[in-house]
Amino acid sequence: MDKFKLFVCENYFPEIANIIEGEKFEDVIVTAFPSMCEKRENIEKTDEILEEFDKKAENGLVLCSDYCEINKLISKESQLDVYSANNCLGHLLNKKMLEYIIGQGGYIIGSGWLKNWKERMDEQGFDRETARNFYHEFCKHLLYFDTGIDSEHERDMTELSQYLDLPFIIIPLDLEKARMLIRSFVYEWRLNQANRKSKESIQAAQAQCAEYSAIFDMMGKIAAYTDKRETIKEIKQIFTVVFGAQDFRYWVKDKKNPYLPEKIVELIEDKGKDFLLLKDQNRFCIKIHWNEKFYGVIDVGRFLFPKYIEKYLNFAMEIVAIAGLALSNIDQFNELAKSEQKLQYMSFHDALTGLCNRTYVNDFIKKQSQEERFTVFMFDVDNLKYTNDHFGHSEGDRLIKAVADILKESFRETDIVARIGGDEFVGILKDQDVNLTNDIKNRVEEEITKHNINCTKEHLKVGLSMGFAMAENEKETIEALMTKADKLMYKNKAEKRI
Repeated sequence: MDKFKLFVCENYFPEIANIIEGEKFEDVIVTAFPSMCEKRENIEKTDEILEEFDKKAENGLVLCSDYCEINKLISKESQLDVYSANNCLGHLLNKKMLEYIIGQGGYIIGSGWLKNWKERMDEQGFDRETARNFYHEFCKHLLYFDTGIDSEHERDMTELSQYLDLPFIIIPLDLEKARMLIRSFVYEWRLNQANRKSKESIQAAQAQCAEYSAIFDMMGKIAAYTDKRETIKEIKQIFTVVFGAQDFRYWVKDKKNPYLPEKIVELIEDKGKDFLLLKDQNRFCIKIHWNEKFYGVIDVGRFLFPKYIEKYLNFAMEIVAIAGLALSNIDQFNELAKSEQKLQYMSFHDALTGLCNRTYVNDFIKKQSQEERFTVFMFDVDNLKYTNDHFGHSEGDRLIKAVADILKESFRETDIVARIGGDEFVGILKDQDVNLTNDIKNRVEEEITKHNINCTKEHLKVGLSMGFAMAENEKETIEALMTKADKLMYKNKAEKRI
């Protein structure tokens, strides 16, 4: 029996091998070639694999990126074809999502790489310090797409995250894009094999190959969108332009909608039925869903050639399956965006108080021009150590939160208030107004008095030492003002002890 040879990088070999196994493609052999990104010695190993393949004069295909070294190793005489994408994971993810991840400073970890990450670090000559320096140069966080094939990925990602001192996100990923891609390659190869057999088998393979090629082409267009409204508009265009349908409606499950037709309601509620064919009305309705999630119903009718409605329905079922995948991808994209936003918020905010943290203040300082002048307050909690030592850290946390609430009430929304240490806080005003500065100082004292009057526990009463400084000239930076305010704050603390 002839076999179709498929070569993929070891970094995402598990995903492709899982697809081949799931599709039960017994006439396909998938082989991993060594990653040449980290270890240049693997170029020689890969070259040996290709030479062995060429000796057998077989047909095969390589999945890789445009920049992979394997492109340079394939000889002109080889019967290997190459299908490349602009990124190593371009066969698994759509381009929009990849661009978004890279733009946000994300670094995607492949399952094959993750399994042996310690060995990969050794191969690159990294210890923990040099690895952190290297990865911190070009990425802000790690991202792993969970395809369900590695049950230990969370443990491994946690270890890698701690090793590199980088946060990580895990996003579920359906492999349908890669699955459709592999199917199209296999059916095309089978078509070429069928050329040597019979005309009848050729025609059947051609029809199947053409169908999947058309579906894959449509999937490429639909999958490029990251907005559900735009996706539905593209689906509508397929039915109105390709099939000549003059009516197109998209219904979503909404009990409050009085205009939802009874037949649509029945179809939505019938979990065992995916479509309605209404020949007498020259119309059909199909559910859009992916896995267990229901998205809506397309209602298509008034075809220009009603006699082909059953053929249209069969083809429409394939399109709707792709539509479900596209909408699922949009959900994944939105989930990724939310995770990115949450990660960004966490990296710039103190987890206990919700105030900005030292990282945010440092980032803010870097972005300021020399022409701007500021006023800086420094605060230190007076009795935090006593509270922690005698009543426990949970009570100490309550005291810190009380201080944070007082500062939030005292400063304006346009000011920056941050917790930059265990008991240290900073306030930054984009002003040099003596009256405003004194007003804020007085508000802090008033809020402390108000809190302490209402506080029934003596150890949770707030005492704050403070100091503030205003820029006297344009050369005086925020860091200089913080140092000046810090000295005044400690002077204030010392005076209380006398």
